[in-house]
Amino acid sequence: MNIKLNAKDSYKFFINKYFFKDINVDEKEQIVDFVKEVVLKKRKILNLRGFYKVIVYVNKKVGIFIDITKLEDSSYFNNLDLRVIVNSNSEVYFETEDYFLIEKAKEKYFYNNKFYALIDEEFDNILERVEFGRFIYGEEVINVLASGVIL
Repeated sequence: MNIKLNAKDSYKFFINKYFFKDINVDEKEQIVDFVKEVVLKKRKILNLRGFYKVIVYVNKKVGIFIDITKLEDSSYFNNLDLRVIVNSNSEVYFETEDYFLIEKAKEKYFYNNKFYALIDEEFDNILERVEFGRFIYGEEVINVLASGVIL
């Protein structure tokens, strides 16, 4: 699991697919319960209290990406309330500076001096290459698709 402070009161979590292999990612309720459990376990470490919007991006090939943003804390003294939104089967791209890592991928883009490849069934062993790039999802994918050059 990887946790990154994105901005004040905003966190990004990445949970590798091997960490939740007993969960059926096609069942929204199971994903919501799993995400709540993960956030509650990290609550004290991250000092979470208040009302948070939690957006979950699920990709069966890679894992679960969780964006947590605080919406309000004025009426929440020591409580935590989560609004969880699940995006099933989200498109995830791998960003790298090394084209040769993604040359076999079917769908490739070039944007802001970096290469992007869609993580799909053809993109094998991606979890072994994580240290040579990073995953993008959600809003970042929209930017790449809108402004990137198709290779």
